[in-house]
Amino acid sequence: MSYALGLGTAILASVAFGTMFVPVKKYNAGDGIFSQLIMAVAILISSFVINCFQNFPPFQPYALISGALWVFGNSMAIPIINRLGLSIGVLLWNSVNCCLGAFSSVFGWFGTEAKPPSLFIPYFIGVSLVITGGIIFSLIKSENNNEDKEINVVVENDDSPSNGSLLMVDRSGNNYQSIPTEDKDYQTTTVVKKSLFYNRVLGVIMAILSGSMYALVFVPITLLQQSETEEPKKHILDYFFSFTFGIFITATVVFIIYGVVKKNKPYVNPSVALPALIAGILWTIGQSSFFVANEHLSQSISFPIITTLPGVISSIWSIFYFHEIFSKNDTIKYLVACAMTFTGVIIVSLSK
Repeated sequence: MSYALGLGTAILASVAFGTMFVPVKKYNAGDGIFSQLIMAVAILISSFVINCFQNFPPFQPYALISGALWVFGNSMAIPIINRLGLSIGVLLWNSVNCCLGAFSSVFGWFGTEAKPPSLFIPYFIGVSLVITGGIIFSLIKSENNNEDKEINVVVENDDSPSNGSLLMVDRSGNNYQSIPTEDKDYQTTTVVKKSLFYNRVLGVIMAILSGSMYALVFVPITLLQQSETEEPKKHILDYFFSFTFGIFITATVVFIIYGVVKKNKPYVNPSVALPALIAGILWTIGQSSFFVANEHLSQSISFPIITTLPGVISSIWSIFYFHEIFSKNDTIKYLVACAMTFTGVIIVSLSK
């Protein structure tokens, strides 16, 4: 029963995580700081409901660190999606999350107790398949990376005295570079290609950092559980409200700093408020399910499942709803990656 509950909550978490950014993606969330704050509000409110069902357990200040780590990782989510696309971005940071989170449990990194799987070799074969699937996913070029969506646009520079140049502008209206008109075709193409490349590299780096932050989220809570001496020990969800309160505090501080840096002119799109609230509720469902799955499966099993299946779910949204993947080659890559991911997840699940 415990194992079935763990697998069930792992699947529920995967569906919730794979869907949570869908409402936000339809709108321009800018750098994502405002939408993150709105998500944090929804997370705090919905997690309070869970706290009520847990009969208001004592507050755990140490769990605030977990919330802060999550915010640092999540702050990069929307910029990553804007640069790499929904499916590629989610799958890439989840691959890093999978490796670091699972192996920290298997080998006992960061002071946690080692919990290796019972079938060691099949487990690593499964994890390898999952990671390989994530790598193949990252090679898929989504429609979101097209020049007209991903990089700067070119407009006439009417402010120029000679009115004989073009100006590179980003979506927020910042001037980047003036280009003489006689060389505009060649230079514009060069700048466009470089911008695409650097944006993609930056997106990959941010995805690696984000995945690392997500993987470390459970470390403070795991250390808290290990330090408990009284019996019976606390239920894993007894830490959840403290964790989400850390998210709310950190997201608020990040937004304040962001507002100061922007000189009280933060990017705020009112249209993203309600979608961000929905995303926050979906996240709460997913993360609370993740907590329960960890308790019944252990991180070494739950991490490979929950950090990779959401990518498959988001890919389904990308293909059938956002129409981000079109070419035959990319479709083949997608099918191969899905097959490897599902096979890896099944092997990992049976390795407990």
